[in-house]
Amino acid sequence: MKSIKFKAIVTYDGTCFFGWQSQAGNRTIQSEIEHTLENIFGSPVKIKASGRTDASVHGLRQVFSFSVKTEMSPIQVLRAMNSLLDRKIRIKQVSYAEEDFHPRFCAEKKIYRYLICDFPSPFLINRAWYIGKELNLSRMRKAAISIVGTHDFTSFQASGRKAENPVRTIEYIKIKKEYFCIDPDIKIVLIEICGTGFLYKMVRNIVGTLVDVGIGKKQPCEIKNIIEAKNRNFASATAPGYALYLGNVMYSD
Repeated sequence: MKSIKFKAIVTYDGTCFFGWQSQAGNRTIQSEIEHTLENIFGSPVKIKASGRTDASVHGLRQVFSFSVKTEMSPIQVLRAMNSLLDRKIRIKQVSYAEEDFHPRFCAEKKIYRYLICDFPSPFLINRAWYIGKELNLSRMRKAAISIVGTHDFTSFQASGRKAENPVRTIEYIKIKKEYFCIDPDIKIVLIEICGTGFLYKMVRNIVGTLVDVGIGKKQPCEIKNIIEAKNRNFASATAPGYALYLGNVMYSD
């Protein structure tokens, strides 16, 4: 039987997991999916993803691939996986993939979304960051202009996984108010960041710095100096992981 390569899109609530990547002794998204695939196909299956997400970070359209010997169709694989997976992990789509497809190396862009709320709603626990202070979105948007483009983002890279090349390209940053349909009294601020690649905790460090601009602790004009410093100590504290979402991973086809 010929080995078949599949591409899958998964959404997950990261609250109860120690991130995406497999870790000995901890529940992760990768380990849950691989365990499910092993139960379906009767032998160990390794998956490759578009990238990692940290503990408590959520995924809306994370992409992964795997190869197995099977006669099952993509829809049959999808249904089998969703019947066995933890309900906090749902497979949105399964399709056939070209043999040379790699979720990480073939990806052209990624979009991350970060939610901030103005009230500690019980419906937004582990879903949005409650600041407790009013944000000046105009100042934040002005600061974001300096972040967009191709830069050395060392100042926004957390210690732990240092990239050999810290240069990345941010295509856009959108900062806008969103409607929370469950409780219209609550104001949601969405920060959406699109880039060709991201350093370790880069998005959360950017968000933390933009929030400091929004509450007046930093000035929009400081962002350029923070980037040029190439020093993590110049940027703000890392924003919490539970309000971050991997929104989408985009490919040329």
